[in-house]
Amino acid sequence: MSVQPEESGKKRESIYLSERFMAFSCAVAAAAGLASLYFSVAAQDSFVVFEVLAKLVTSVSMYLAFRYYKWDVAKGLTGGVLFCLMYQEAHLVLARLWSEQDFDTYLVAGVQGSLYLAAAGMAFLMTVVITVNHFFISYSSRGNPKNVILGRIAVLVKLAVYLLLFACNSTLGFSPAVLWRNGVQYLTDFALLLLLASVEAQFDSFNVIRRELLQQKRERRTGK
Repeated sequence: MSVQPEESGKKRESIYLSERFMAFSCAVAAAAGLASLYFSVAAQDSFVVFEVLAKLVTSVSMYLAFRYYKWDVAKGLTGGVLFCLMYQEAHLVLARLWSEQDFDTYLVAGVQGSLYLAAAGMAFLMTVVITVNHFFISYSSRGNPKNVILGRIAVLVKLAVYLLLFACNSTLGFSPAVLWRNGVQYLTDFALLLLLASVEAQFDSFNVIRRELLQQKRERRTGK
């Protein structure tokens, strides 16, 4: 007797399709966002306060919209979160590090400073890639259901970049307040990225299911 390898043929469900993982990512993003808001208010940085509030409100609203099956609203808010991240990272690289002449300071700070600058710039570029993928590839007229994590390479690179920012942040001699503010901000963005990937994976899986159901409906009609 030969045993059919049924179990080996089954596909493992992606962790990004777990609603518990989505809830955990949203909770971490909210908690880290509130901590970041506290440090930003204490530093009296009105622009960062606006950034944190925008990300916090938009991300929680996106999760609630998804939970209550408001697909179009959740999809639009996903784009809003991406633009918040992109704007924040562009402001960090162009306005804070470059125009305020901190660029030279970080270059002379050595390897850690150069890595920090490179990581900040790469985070911005990866957000651009993910945003373009979100609007022009995943949600084109035919969709892109096989691309279940916003473009896996871009997301993985961006996660690695945030880990690099964490490491460099702790070696640049910032004050404790700045270290904590930067740290919770990167943690917020890290959790937001996981939440975005989860929502995108859910949308793409729904696209696959919808197409399968439509195909079954066509087959039933043609079979009659």
